[in-house]
Amino acid sequence: MYSKLVLHLALVPHAAMTSIQSVVEVFTGNWRVSLSIGALILILAIISRSPNTKRPPQLNDTIPYVSNTIQYLTDAGRFLDRVNKTLEATKSNIVGFYVGLRPAYIVTGSKNVQSVFGSPHVLDGNFLQLILMDKHWGMTKDEINKFAKDTSGRLKTPAPGTESVHEDQRFWLGHDRLFAEYLTKQKYSDALADSFQTLFSQRLDKQVTAEWTTVGLFELLKTTMAESAVISLFGSKIVDLNPGFLECYWAFDDIAGTLVWGLPNFMQRSAVRVRDRLHKMTRKHIDSAWEHFDWSGPDADSVWEPHFGSRLSRETAKWLRQKGFSNHAAAGHTLASLFGLNGNTVPISAWAMIELIKDPSLYKAVREEVLRTRITDPDTLETRLDARSLINMPLMQSLYTEIMRMHVSFNVTREAKQPIEIDGYHLEKRSLIQTCSQIAHFEESVWGTEGHPASEFWARRHVKYVGKMDKVSGEIRNVPIFSMKGRPSSFFPYGGGYVMCPGRHFAKQEILLAVAVMATKFDIEFLGCKNLDGSKPGRSAHDDKRFAGFIAMSPDREMEIRMKRIS
Repeated sequence: MYSKLVLHLALVPHAAMTSIQSVVEVFTGNWRVSLSIGALILILAIISRSPNTKRPPQLNDTIPYVSNTIQYLTDAGRFLDRVNKTLEATKSNIVGFYVGLRPAYIVTGSKNVQSVFGSPHVLDGNFLQLILMDKHWGMTKDEINKFAKDTSGRLKTPAPGTESVHEDQRFWLGHDRLFAEYLTKQKYSDALADSFQTLFSQRLDKQVTAEWTTVGLFELLKTTMAESAVISLFGSKIVDLNPGFLECYWAFDDIAGTLVWGLPNFMQRSAVRVRDRLHKMTRKHIDSAWEHFDWSGPDADSVWEPHFGSRLSRETAKWLRQKGFSNHAAAGHTLASLFGLNGNTVPISAWAMIELIKDPSLYKAVREEVLRTRITDPDTLETRLDARSLINMPLMQSLYTEIMRMHVSFNVTREAKQPIEIDGYHLEKRSLIQTCSQIAHFEESVWGTEGHPASEFWARRHVKYVGKMDKVSGEIRNVPIFSMKGRPSSFFPYGGGYVMCPGRHFAKQEILLAVAVMATKFDIEFLGCKNLDGSKPGRSAHDDKRFAGFIAMSPDREMEIRMKRIS
């Protein structure tokens, strides 16, 4: 029995990432079996390890190959805290550990991060997307294999050795082109920004009047902001067809990370049921959109219509069908996009507002800067904020960058397709190599400023003053400009290299617009904090470490505020 189990574990480094989860299944039984297996694994590892290989410092593993694996899969927050302490204690830029029998490394330092981001032919970033296609999208194996077998890459020029791959079989490139064409281009990004701003303002106005109203800040954003973004991207029908849609989404948001990295599905059946319930709703939406949308009608090229929503959503559905993917897969794509859409933007906006409300002088400065972007529509005479101008405001950009720096915990993960040397260490083929925003974003040597250490929030960390001649007086005046304190290799909340969040530009617009609308339309005062269950806490909000390693960390406390519309 033991030899069969050890053989199973020994194969883990050569299996798909999902096989790692099977390690947990093996070790959740009898403790004597676990200890015996651990001892045999240790002997195997010692025998197989090359004595001449220079190895980086290793993360302590109480039960070799077991303890770190379980904590990595079930408690990423504490795991990353241990990694950070080990890096500091060893004064190293890399620490090693095992996930099952698969070697894994977390690397830090600008040069090393650049190596992780800049080696697409050596370090594969697609495998994580393949896991998401299984765990979130619910794709069949045949559908996943269409992407898995495409090794031509995401760039216009195919990867070396794949030049013969036909254009219509380049699934990664085709998928990325959808976002480049229908999300990044100004025509479509402007339409999404305008839609979100209008819907968000309308929903806030319904809940908050010119009289003081007491609300929970995070809960307010989870309804008004999330619904506005969902309708802007996917249309109004997705909400109309599915009563309780937002509640179902936020239940999924709570377990989305553990579905990917956590225990096997049979050990988290309630989480699987939550995902399946949301998937049923997105499937209902996709089926209805295909049934009722007129592809030859006037909305075929529109920037928005109620069935599919944005042009991006519509073209994605069309592309998936043309490539032979089922409506079930398309619904899974919507589900995953919902997580990408709201999982970062709502928590980050909440943290930004928390900082503004705590500091009235900062609130005032942000309001004054935002008001400079207000424009009036010549036809309707309605006023609105110019999203293009807003994203270039120095204080707003600095605030956004600082909040992202402090509260996004994202592990950029690559799989070594061949041996690679990083920081003088030889890392094995098929090892997992990660770099963590939660560590990089707090490096004192990169982000620290006199009087403002990297560990604390400082809204103006990324603002500097430069001399500029006044066109009227001719005098040189110091004016603020946005200048990020760190380099891109030290700041990667959306990933890095050739695998980055395709919706990052809209996410930035959405966050800035949400903060700007609230800061200019309402007076807001802090009343106190409460636990998410409504009870009174003994402290203010901290990052919710349940989301560590995967996405923005939500506040673990609700901020009770009172607000009123400015007359």
